Amino acid sequence: MNKITLVLFLALIITFSAKAQVLTVGENGSVEVKSGATLNAGGLEISPDADYTIAGANSIEKALTAISIDGLESMARHYEAAEDLTGFTGTIVYNYEDADMNGIDHFAALQILDTSDGSWMNYADEDSADYTVTHAFADAVQIKAVTANDATLSIETVEGNMSISIYPNPTAAILNVKFDKDLELTIYNLLGQQVLNSNSKTLDISGLNDGTYILVAKNLENNTTTNFKIIKE
Repeated sequence: MNKITLVLFLALIITFSAKAQVLTVGENGSVEVKSGATLNAGGLEISPDADYTIAGANSIEKALTAISIDGLESMARHYEAAEDLTGFTGTIVYNYEDADMNGIDHFAALQILDTSDGSWMNYADEDSADYTVTHAFADAVQIKAVTANDATLSIETVEGNMSISIYPNPTAAILNVKFDKDLELTIYNLLGQQVLNSNSKTLDISGLNDGTYILVAKNLENNTTTNFKIIKE
């Protein structure tokens, strides 16, 4: 009897520690985050560039579990709002720890679920620091959930009914990018330094040293970004 009770008690501890509300706004309440200020909701930093109000009833929950996005697992940490955070402009910083990484390295991308169309959108990390994934939104976004996944795993990412294809990869010289709309393509080395920027969908990387790089493809129609790992042979 004592042994069973102990097992159940431990299970409850694990359940509660893996999921927690990190922000709660009552039905008639609100939280206003001033421009330039930061709201830290259990490691999710929300820094608006204009005064931003989260009205009740609403909450943000942190769960220490992974999410499957397009067949790939995210880091074992995600945040979900009970009601969408609408019209947000500013900076989101996703903080993570070693225990959250779930086999993903530090070259992660921010993933945001927009329930207006039910899609997860991929946003490039704009800082070079480990243990944070940062993106600044100049255009308003609608946020239901936030996590991070490996920016280097996929060579094809679905965006709506279209896909971005990168080939051949690895390559010794020419890298082709197939997409129906205009793109800005930027290549970074693993130190986060920009080594190439172009609007051409045929990239000559023969002048780069052999190794691994991150290609950031920016859709110039809607300013969304997608990251790829490329290998120069």
